[in-house]
Amino acid sequence: MDAPEAISGPQRSLSHKLRRQPKLEIPPPVHHSPVERSGSTAGSDDESSIKEFNLLKTEKQSTNALVGGSETRKNTTIWGLRRGKAVLVVALVIVVVLASVGGGIGGGLAASARRTSNADNPMIVMMPTTIMMPSTAVVANPTTSPSPPPAQTPTTNDDDTNIDGSTSAFTPIKVPTQGILDFDCGRLSTNRQLITLGTATWGFDVQCMMDYIGPGVDVAGMTAYTFGDCLRACAMFNRFARNNTCLGVFFSANLTTSLPMYGGNCFLKGYLPSMSAEKDLAAAAALVEAPQFMKGVDNEVVKRRLI
Repeated sequence: MDAPEAISGPQRSLSHKLRRQPKLEIPPPVHHSPVERSGSTAGSDDESSIKEFNLLKTEKQSTNALVGGSETRKNTTIWGLRRGKAVLVVALVIVVVLASVGGGIGGGLAASARRTSNADNPMIVMMPTTIMMPSTAVVANPTTSPSPPPAQTPTTNDDDTNIDGSTSAFTPIKVPTQGILDFDCGRLSTNRQLITLGTATWGFDVQCMMDYIGPGVDVAGMTAYTFGDCLRACAMFNRFARNNTCLGVFFSANLTTSLPMYGGNCFLKGYLPSMSAEKDLAAAAALVEAPQFMKGVDNEVVKRRLI
C-alpha cells in the first residue's frame, strides 16, 4: 500500500520568507591586500585600517577648516591690511587732503582780504623809492642831447696851479721842500696883479729880483707854492684885521735856500722901506689899491706910507 502523502501547509511567498529572516549586520569595508593573511594578522589589519580611515577623516576636516579660515581672512582684509587699519589709513589720507585744500583756500582769502584792506585804508600811502646814482653816471635822453659841462672859472693868476701840473682835486700831491718853483716874474710884472675876496679887490705892483728890507718890516712868514698865493695871504690878512696892516709881500721861488734859512718863502710887509736887490728868483709887490670900506684904508694914505 502506498504511503500516505504528507499534507503540507499553506504555501508562503518568497517575500514573506525573506521578511521572516533575521536582519544581517553588514560590517564596515575592509581593504585586503591581494595576499591572504592568517587569522591574527587579519584582525590587526582591520584595526589599522580603521585608524587610517579616522586619520584621513581628521586630516580632511583640518584641511577644510584651514581653507575656510583663509577664505574668511581674505574676506576680512583690505589692500593686504586688516579692516581696522585700512579704515584708519583712508581716514588719515582724507584728513591730509582736506587740510591742504583748506590751507590753500584760507591763504588765498587772507591775501585777498589784506589787499582789499590796503586799498580801502586811506592812511596807507605808497612811498616812492629814490635810488641815488653816482655823480659820474650819464642818463640817456632820447629827445635832448646831453648838456656840455660848465666852463671852469679862470683864476686871477696864471701860475695858480699844483706843483706837479695836475689840476685834479682828487690827485694826491707830495709837498716839495726843495727846488725852484715855476715863476715867470717878467710876465707878471707887466700888469697889476689883482686879488678879489668876495666883493673886495686888492691891487699889487710887482718888482722882480727885489725885496723890502728893514727892521721889523716882516709881520708874518709862510710857505707859498705860487706867487698868487703869497699875494692872497696879504689880502686875507687885511680883510680879517679890518685894516691895512699888510702893505706888501716878498716871494722867493727858490725853496732850497729860503726854507732852511728863513723857514718860509713868502713874507708879509708891515711897511715898505727902500728896496734891495735879490740874487735868487724872487719878487717884491707893493699894495697900491684897497677897498674903501676898510678901516683906515685910503689909497692916498697907502701911497704916503710907501717910503
